[in-house]
Amino acid sequence: MKSLTMFAAAVIATSGLYLPTAFAQSSSTSVAKDGSCPSGFKSSGSSCKSSSGKVAIAKIGSCPTGFKASSNYCVGDKGDYAEVKSGSCSGGLKASGKYCVK
Repeated sequence: MKSLTMFAAAVIATSGLYLPTAFAQSSSTSVAKDGSCPSGFKSSGSSCKSSSGKVAIAKIGSCPTGFKASSNYCVGDKGDYAEVKSGSCSGGLKASGKYCVK
């Protein structure tokens, strides 16, 4: 069920649709596979899993501050956080393009 949820979030994120904040896609050490895995991630079935603690999120346009583009993803260092922006960013997060970042 988790991989299905992650896949649905990736499809919605890349289609330009936005989810309510409670269901927002956020950066993770395991992301739904969309083509090839980003740098520092290994393929594991229908997912890409970090081999170094890095985090990734589906790429929508430009990557947010602190993240670098790799394949169809934006990759951040361990401890970085981004989520797909839906309205205004919640407390402690700031807007960066189509994302909210820590």
